[in-house]
Formats: sequence, structure tokens, C-alpha cells
Amino acid sequence: MMKLLHIIRGVLLVLLTLSISTINAQNDSISSNKNPLEIKYNLADSLFKSRKTQAAESTLHQIIKQFDKDSNNLPELKYKSFNLLGLTQKNLQKLDSSNYYFNKSLKYLHKSPLSDLKKEYKQGIIKNSMALNYFNTGKTQNSITVLHEAITHIHNYSTRVEDDAEKLKATKKRLACIDNLAGFYRGVGDNERAISLATYSYEKKQKILPSDDSALTISQLILGHLHLIARNYGKAGKITDKGIGNIDKIPFAKSYAYLVRASIYENIEDFENAKIYYEMCEAVYRENFNGVYSNTFLDGLVEMSNFYAKIGMNNKALSLAKEGYNYTKKKSYKNELLRFYQIQNLASVNFTIGDYKNALKRSHEALQFFENKNLKMNNLLDSIQNETRKPISLLIKTKSEYFLKQNHTISGLDSLLKQTKEALDILGRKRTIIKTPSDLETLLTDHQKLIDFRKQLFLDLYGKTKDKTYLDNLVGLHESSLYNRIRSRLNLKKIKFSDVPETIINREKLLKDNMSSALNGTNASIDTFFNANAQWSVFLDSLKQKYPKYYKMRYATIEEPLDSLHKNIPQHTTFVRYLYISDTLYTTVIHKADKKLFKLKTKSLKEYISILSNHDSDVKKTSESLYKLYESIWAPFAPEITTKNVVIIPDGELFNLSFESLTPSKINNLKDLSTNSLLAKYNISYNYSLLLYGSDDKTINYSKDFIAFAPEFSNKMKQDYSISITDSLSLDKTYLSLLPQPFSVDLAKEYSRLFGGDYFINQNASKQIFKNEANEHKIIHIGTHAESNNVSPELSRLIFAKNSPDDDNSLYTYEIYNENLNSNLAILTACETGKPTYQAGEGMISLAHAFNYAGSESILTSLWKIDEKSSSEIIEFFYQNIKRGLPKDEALQKAKLKYIEKAEGRTLAPQYWAGLVLIGDTSPIELQSNSGIIWCFIVGFLIVLAAYFILRKRKTKRIT
Repeated sequence: MMKLLHIIRGVLLVLLTLSISTINAQNDSISSNKNPLEIKYNLADSLFKSRKTQAAESTLHQIIKQFDKDSNNLPELKYKSFNLLGLTQKNLQKLDSSNYYFNKSLKYLHKSPLSDLKKEYKQGIIKNSMALNYFNTGKTQNSITVLHEAITHIHNYSTRVEDDAEKLKATKKRLACIDNLAGFYRGVGDNERAISLATYSYEKKQKILPSDDSALTISQLILGHLHLIARNYGKAGKITDKGIGNIDKIPFAKSYAYLVRASIYENIEDFENAKIYYEMCEAVYRENFNGVYSNTFLDGLVEMSNFYAKIGMNNKALSLAKEGYNYTKKKSYKNELLRFYQIQNLASVNFTIGDYKNALKRSHEALQFFENKNLKMNNLLDSIQNETRKPISLLIKTKSEYFLKQNHTISGLDSLLKQTKEALDILGRKRTIIKTPSDLETLLTDHQKLIDFRKQLFLDLYGKTKDKTYLDNLVGLHESSLYNRIRSRLNLKKIKFSDVPETIINREKLLKDNMSSALNGTNASIDTFFNANAQWSVFLDSLKQKYPKYYKMRYATIEEPLDSLHKNIPQHTTFVRYLYISDTLYTTVIHKADKKLFKLKTKSLKEYISILSNHDSDVKKTSESLYKLYESIWAPFAPEITTKNVVIIPDGELFNLSFESLTPSKINNLKDLSTNSLLAKYNISYNYSLLLYGSDDKTINYSKDFIAFAPEFSNKMKQDYSISITDSLSLDKTYLSLLPQPFSVDLAKEYSRLFGGDYFINQNASKQIFKNEANEHKIIHIGTHAESNNVSPELSRLIFAKNSPDDDNSLYTYEIYNENLNSNLAILTACETGKPTYQAGEGMISLAHAFNYAGSESILTSLWKIDEKSSSEIIEFFYQNIKRGLPKDEALQKAKLKYIEKAEGRTLAPQYWAGLVLIGDTSPIELQSNSGIIWCFIVGFLIVLAAYFILRKRKTKRIT
């Protein structure tokens, strides 16, 4: 993961180089020299082109002073002068000033005598520059909005201009803008959209450029890098190889290209080829080496030394690490921060190769930077940022001390816990200054390393003392780390929350800005910061009292004690909490009376899960995998499970496993799963955290029973959408590739009728209608495609109908927090998981967390893409059981058993039924239709009883 973060700078460098080389001639010389101001402008233009930027700036300011005296004339000269001044400010890194002058330029462009067609083109060029400025000053949303406008302007010009040369030039510049837009979306973590845009640009370039054109090569490298970041390693390798095929034409990108290719090979554990490309990368660095180590070369030494340490080439790893260390140790080297990184890297390499003594020595040396205050600090923000570089050195130090000792005492382990707590607290403070997804990934990686080591320390203390307080702390730490990952990702997004007034959100932003302002600038005062911090503390106290749900989600300390969990566990329920400590899997079995920890054997675990994930139709393979998984991750504690109801909380790759299908003995055929499986024995539900189980949880009885949304994604819907598209860039290819869902529509209609609810299908199943209508129902049925994104979990999404290019049909996880989805159950019938090899389950966790925050007590979703017909049948059986008043977990169990009973052939395989899982509350749903049936029965019974007594009375009278 760190590999990706170090080389991410390369993709933006290439994008900007491409932008500069293709979007040129933004400033035009003026042929007429009659006006003295025009003569001066041409001088400024010449100075700028000669890279005498400051002289050009000075000349332009002289021109502008003359404009102030005569503001109504020369609009074209004013447009060009302000545009050129914007470019000079950009080159001088005065980006806010640059955009100020670009805006002035646009104002006079509209007043200029240029044709409307030419104005379209000029607006596009200026706005592209403005967008880059916004992006480089952290105003990402502004950059995306303005760049969209730039692309539209240039597109309008290219479609209307008649000259073929002009049309080609405009098309190339539009594609360069689209490449930049891809970079912007990558900057906010939206990898899929970045890839879509870069792919579009690349495919268009292929049609208009020669196959060996350098612009195509750069597009190939950009796409390769984006696919690498998104963990699409196969695609990343293929497209990067194409770029490397023509890399000699752009030598400045050679080392970057080889580093990307090496990283791709490393991530798929093809270390032999990774080594080849790292060697090629190093050769390019050294070929261009002139005695001075560039920052890029020093970064490369870090990457390569860590790789060689990882594959056991210890001497090579140490050689490269020491090279960077020795160079930055020279008295003539002045960059203290890079010197610190090289020391820390040498400590890390020593630790990886098992030289704990030298790792301890170098980590002490790195920590001396903080003791001696070697790192330069211009303001309070620098102070905080520098402090956040300390935790990794602390971790290497404490882990080295841990491994250097053979026998640990309780006091020694406690001492190591205190040191790691200091590091953890520092990372907690770092969250306040995180601004980009790449910074967040660094934080989460560092945080996870610390969490894993602290869990090991708690485990050791529990083993030595048998004190269950340490077990509580171990599980609590694991729970908190998961919750903090969700929270940290959300903090990067500008999220609205439905239960918090806008005035509170605005106040929150103002106070955060005040703290940030107090930290920035050389004149920042510690008193100003303390004052801003005091106001923030008062605000948090108020937030805690008035909006506790929001406060807990964003700011509360998550390391909650688990010792009170016992009293909240239902009598007939057992919790099974899996958790990894480094590469070792444990499970904590918790029920009303006790809790116990078990160490599990995980040999071949990933292999067996992979076989099931590949949905192999071989019954023998399936039988072997299900039985072996049962033996390794269930059998060791099976005697402890004495209750009918079981709540499973997975970890890691176990999020890709349906536990119901595990079998205590091998099956001979798939029908045996109805009697020989965990499904046959238990009512199983899932969750993602023990912290969700509180004493105040109550099922709410909503007045409306049911509402359903089913877009279907029929061919007609896609044809109608395609017809509405005028610009191919706006075409949503993902939408057109979605499989139709006719069974979901039938299910929505049928159960809306039976439950007396409403349904919205086809074009009416839009995002806006969902947001307006879904709230306050016992069951919200969402029969649409859902994508679970494990790389950027906050971008997991539900996909609704799309009727025009302007329709926003994706409801992302981070948007759900601003929705009111109060319900007993939300059903997502077609969820598709992300890449299971990376942070498995995070997409599903984030989606479940968002629905829970928005008011859904539970969700029924799928672990993988399930056949629509089989999932509709299971949901139908499930609804019948819910209508009978069964608890949700039991209703799903019986629905699956009934499906297995009726299914034949290949549809008996677990891939067709096991993926549907219930997450959250399992209580029955009290439907109005249920109550109606009961009252009808009671009234009918009373009528019959009354008739009986009347008839009996009449008969008695006749007898007397």
C-alpha cells in the first residue's frame, strides 16, 4: 500500500506535463503595434515565453494600471492581458491570484469583438487553467466543476468549427482536459470514475493519433497507474506494457513507467518480474545521475530497499537504504525532513530483515529528531504535521524491543502498551489535518500496524494473567479500529446529515476553519489556537448533549468497554467475533454467561474461500472446501454454541464467506446441505461490530408496511437513455452494461399488493423518487443493482433509473447519511462485492453502517452477485415467513431451506442461495396485514360464537 502512495505523485506530474505540452498558445501576441499598451503587451508576452516570468509580471501590472484610467475601451487587449497575468501568477505559484486574473480575463473576453465560436474555445482554455489552480489549492469540487465547463466549451467549438486542422487541435485539447479531469477524480479517491474518463480519452486518441504518438503513450501510463491504484492488476499490467513499448519517445517518464510496472508485479507477488523492473528503474535513475540525489531518486531508494527486504535480498536492501541514509547525513545536505525519512527507512529495512538490534538503534536516531527539534517548523501546523511522523519510529522501536526479549514480564508488556498508546494518540490528532485520500491511506496503514501490535500485547497479557479485562481490551480495540476506518473516510467527504440542522453544520465548519487559521502562517499565535480550541470543546459538549447520534458517529472516543455486553445479549443468542492479530486468526465466543478466546488454524483458508468464490460447479471440490472450512474456523469452538440464534461478525477475507453453507461432514450431493450444514442447525445473522448492541435498542412500529423500487434496467430503458445523449463523453457505459432485472419488478409488484404498499418501477424508480418516498416504512425493498467498493468504501453505491445524461442515478454510501430511511428492514437484492483480495468487507460494512445511521434497523443484502431468479424466489419465501410473524433470521433460514428443497441441478449450489445475508436486528416485523388477519379471525370467531348462542337460545325457547 505504501508503494502506491509514494508513486502517486508521478501520475499528477505526467498529467500536468501533458496539459502543458498540449494546451499551449493560451496567450496570443497582438499584431498591431499602434497602441503603446499593445506594444507593452507584446513585450510581456515575449518575456513570458522566454521564461522571464517576473519581468513579464511587472510589465503586465504597468499595463493594468493604465486600464484603470480607461476602463471602457480595448476589451480584447484587457482579456489577453489579464489572461497572461493569470499565467504568470500560475508559474509563480500564486494560484489564488492567478484565478482572480483569469476571472477578469473571462469578463473582458465576453465583451471582446471575437466571434462567439472563438469565445467558446478561449473560455475552455482559460477554465482548464483555472481548474488546475483549484485542484492544486485543495479546492477539488471547484476544480471538477470548472473543468467540466472547460470540456463543454471546447467540445462546442470542435463540433462547430469547419477547418479540419482546427477541429483536430480542439479535439486533442479537449482530451487533454479529460485526462486532467481523471486526475482530479483520482485526487478525491473516485478511482472508477477516473478510470472511465481516462479510458474514454485513450480510446478517442487511438482514433485520431498515430499508434506511436507520445500522447497515446502517456495515456497508457496514466491508465496503467489508475488501474494499479484500483487493484485491477491484470488491466494495469496490459496497458502499462503498451506504454513501455514506446517509452523511448518520452524518456522523462521512463523511471516512472518502470516503477509502476514493478509495483504491479509486486502486488500480484510476481517478485521475479518485479525485481527486473526495479532494476531497470534503478538503472534509469543512475544513468541520469549527476552527483546530486533528486527527491525522486531518494524516494526510489526507499521503494526499492523495502522491496528487496521483503523478498529476502537483505544485502541489496541494506545497500540501497544505507545509500540514501549516508547521502542525507552529509553536512552539506540541508533537507532535514528527507534526512529523517532516510533514517526511518533504514530502521524499517533493518526490522524487516530481522536485525532488531540495528532497527532499535536507527529508530532511536529517528526519534532524536523530535527530542532535538531538528525538523523545521514555520507555524503550529508544521508542529502537528511533524509530530505525526513520529509513530512509525515509535512502532519500530517498541517492536524491536519486543522481539529482542525472549521472556516478557507483565510490567514490560504494559510499558510497551504505553509507548504504542502515545503513537496511537498522535495518529488520532493527525486525523484533524488529513486533506487527501492518499494521506488518509497512509494514516490508515500506520494506524493498522499499531493496532495489530497492541492487539498482540493485549493477547500476551491475557495469556499470562487470564484476566478477561485484557480480552475485553483486545476485542474493544479491534472494534474501535474498524469504526475509526469508517469515520476517517467520511471525514474527507463534505457529508450532510439528515438529523443535524444546517446551522449546526455551518457552526462546526466555522470553528474548524478558525482552528486551521490559528495553525497556519508565521504569525500564528498559540493563544489564538488555544482560544479556538476552547470554543471547539464547548461546541463538542453541546453537540454531545443535543445530537448524540451524530456526535458518536463523528467525534466520540470509540474504545468502549465490552464488559457490559453480556447483559444486552439475548438469552438464546451467541456472538461469534472473528479477528485477525497480524496473520493469525482468533475468534471470541460471547454468550450470556461467558466469553472465550480460541486460536484457529488457517492453513489453506484463502484457497478454500477462493474455490467457493469462483463458484466452481464441481460438487467434490465444493464438498471438500465447505468441510475443511468448518474444521478450521468452526469446529474448535462448536461445543460452545448451545443456542439456536448465532450472530457472526467476520474479519478479513471471512467477509466473502457465507457460514451457513459450512458442513460438519462431507456431503455427497448438494441436497444434503438442507440437513448437513450450519444453515440446518442455526438461525444465523451477521453484523460488523459488537458496539452496535446497546441496551436502548427498540424495534419501531412504523405506520406503513412496504415500499418497493425496481428500475429493471430493461433494453427499452437503455435505448431511451442512449437516444437522449448528445455528447459521447456523457454516456454512462456502466449503466448500459447492467443486466436487466425482470424478476425484481415482478416481486415488487406482488408484495406491494400483498402488503398494501407502493411500488416504483422502471423509469419511475429514480434516485430522486427514492429519496422522497422511501422513509418511514417497515420494509424498504430496493430491487436494484448495488456495488460494494472495497477500495473506496464510501463510494459503494445503489444504482437507480437514468432517463437523461443529467440524471444523477447513483446514491453513494456517503450520501445515505443525509437520508431518512427509517425502517425495520431494508432489502438490497442485487449487491455486487468489490475486490475480495483488498480490505474485504469494507464496502459492505460502510453500506450497512450508512443504512443503520439513516434509520434502518437491519438490511438484507448479498455477499456476491447472485442469480436474480434464485434470489427473487428466496426473498419471496422470506416475505411469506415474515408475514407469518417469524423473526427475520429464522425467516431467512427457513426461506433458504425451502429453496434448497425445491431447487434442482446447478441451482442447488451455494452460489445461488448462500450469499443472501441478514445484517443487524433480527426481531419480527409486525405488519398491519398480520394484525388485519388476526382481527378478522377474532371478529369472525365472535360472530360464529354469537350466532351459536342465538341459535341455542331460540332452540331452548322452542323446547320450553
